[in-house]
Amino acid sequence: MPTFVRNRVLNQLTWTEEPEPTRVKRREALCELDGLLTQLEEVNLRGGHIPTRVLVALRRRGVAFGPRTGPAELIEAVFCVQEQYMRQPSGAPGIDPGALAELRRRLAS
Repeated sequence: MPTFVRNRVLNQLTWTEEPEPTRVKRREALCELDGLLTQLEEVNLRGGHIPTRVLVALRRRGVAFGPRTGPAELIEAVFCVQEQYMRQPSGAPGIDPGALAELRRRLAS
């Protein structure tokens, strides 16, 4: 006997159009940050030192940190930087710049 499923869709989310070059740059940044995140997670699990190349790439992508910042804090910082590359649906509230600034201030100290 067939089963009928009824879906009700209310308030569907929509996104504004994005130019292709902007989309490509945004996705490249997210992919690089994702790769750096994977490396930081491995360092965090194994308890080693963060490679210099990872630190350089993090700074290039806008992740601020101090000399004694550990991998766990850097993982949190990468999440915050990734947030600025994520697209928000039309009409959604924007990212709170104060929260991002506070995290950067904490990590840089």
